[in-house]
Amino acid sequence: MENKYNYLWIGILLASVIGGIFLIKVAYANPLNLPDYALLKPEIKEAYGFVKMNQEMLNGLPCNCGCSTPDGAETHGSRVHSRGLLDCFVDGDINNGGKWDQHASECGLCYEDALEAKNLYSEGKSKEEISDYLIKKYSELKFSEETVYKNE
Repeated sequence: MENKYNYLWIGILLASVIGGIFLIKVAYANPLNLPDYALLKPEIKEAYGFVKMNQEMLNGLPCNCGCSTPDGAETHGSRVHSRGLLDCFVDGDINNGGKWDQHASECGLCYEDALEAKNLYSEGKSKEEISDYLIKKYSELKFSEETVYKNE
């Protein structure tokens, strides 16, 4: 009779271990197949996930870290980001053979602006309103005696 209880406890222990392993795998899952560098911080993961599912929403939004000019791209060790904020995350269409770009995972301005755009879209703002907001935000920000955007 005691042997039956031993088998029962062993079964419960095995089920617990297998369940624990399953829960850990679920907790650290990467269903969007993001690159490792996109998983460094929850905010970066959220931004890359947003890009994966909503590329067109970032296409054309201004990037404010300087990567959209040849000098800025060289400073960043990257290519010129001609599509704006979208290019900070991807090179091409990530859902059709494009490649992830590591730049945004290392640049707080890029991933924070992407998350800000995500929040503004959820509030019902249009792409034009978000673009204007980002331009205004950085036109008032001073790094020295110059603003990022010249007030015209």
